[in-house]
Amino acid sequence: MPLETLFKAANYAVLPFWALLIVAPRWSWTQRLVHGPFVLLLLTPVYAYMLFGYGPAPDGMAFSSLYGVMLGFSAPHIVVAGWIHYLIFDLFIGAWEARDAQRRGIPHLWVVPCLIVTLMIGPVGLLLYVIVRFLRTRVLEYDEDGN
Repeated sequence: MPLETLFKAANYAVLPFWALLIVAPRWSWTQRLVHGPFVLLLLTPVYAYMLFGYGPAPDGMAFSSLYGVMLGFSAPHIVVAGWIHYLIFDLFIGAWEARDAQRRGIPHLWVVPCLIVTLMIGPVGLLLYVIVRFLRTRVLEYDEDGN
């Protein structure tokens, strides 16, 4: 499969999960599909293949320097792997936002903009959710028990 096709397929693969978080956050299938391991099982093999099986990393690639990372991202298959990494982690954060908001009684309509921003620019969306959460609950900690 051409890398451009794989890149687009990975992008499209996560969109149904985001749609479930936005339009049906309490539906039992949202709980099963988005909050379970389904996305990991779907995309992690592709991610691992791009990193370890598709082709060699560029000479000099290293995560210990900016130059080494730039060399890594000069290889299209490493860029696809990096993008899949973002897709998986951003969805994980969006799912956490939705679960956390439900536990804390934050109205879902307040969370929807946070989810959309998290999809597009993950850390900014997470910050937006933390602000919304603080305004509603006065809680800043990332505890899971809802206190």
